[in-house]
Amino acid sequence: MSKHIKNITLSTQRSNISGYELIDIVEKHNGILIPAHIFTPFKSYYGNCSDRLKDIFKEKYEKIFAVELGLSSDTFLADEITELENKTFVTNSDAHSLPKIAREYNKMQVEDISFKEVVKALKNEEGRKIIANYGLDPKLGKYHRTYCDNCNSSIETKEPILKCPKCGSEKVTFGVFDRIELIKDKKETKSPENRPPYIYQIPLGFIPGVGGKTIEKLLESFETEMNILHKLSKDDIEAVVGEKVANSIEKARKGQAKVQSGGGGNYGKII
Repeated sequence: MSKHIKNITLSTQRSNISGYELIDIVEKHNGILIPAHIFTPFKSYYGNCSDRLKDIFKEKYEKIFAVELGLSSDTFLADEITELENKTFVTNSDAHSLPKIAREYNKMQVEDISFKEVVKALKNEEGRKIIANYGLDPKLGKYHRTYCDNCNSSIETKEPILKCPKCGSEKVTFGVFDRIELIKDKKETKSPENRPPYIYQIPLGFIPGVGGKTIEKLLESFETEMNILHKLSKDDIEAVVGEKVANSIEKARKGQAKVQSGGGGNYGKII
């Protein structure tokens, strides 16, 4: 990649190579290419480049086995686009900061932990597969709904719009939900039969009343956030942090918390 990137030692450099060209380089080294956070505004494939991935990858489109959905979309939203029906969906955290790793993750059925087995799971080969996707409620993502950069307000309209209804500005960051509404080609969402479940999780840091010290206390007792969000009983949590916090976590776990959608680079909020 040093032939295509000005400073190879920096972490997030722009390259002067297209996905269409890159897939050949990746294949040459026995790798696979997965377009990441495909709906996010500014620089992603659907968010800014094209209405269809096939227009980017052309005859090489079938060499794309999987796509990564990003924080602001989920299986239900992505399956509104027909060309994604035979692609495996993965949900992954960008590794920008340690606390956010596993905010989104996949459960895979494999025989051992190796690159070869992961590739088989992504290709749905020989019984290997993704058996569940875990991720944020898309409303909590930074770009779920359109946001006016002029008057700093979230725009939640039934139809996608390119102008702020409050101040009339055209300086808006288009939301993932709105972008999918604009480019989808299905009248009703129907996922393929082999599509694994998408399991929503609200990270502890999003839950009101659950601060840094409380999270530290919970992790000291229960080791991982996954345990707290998916495995423990409410009584277990209450024994460590009390009834009020346990109730808040339980509401979030059961999907009973009210969510205010994120947009324009701002995370959504639990009300």
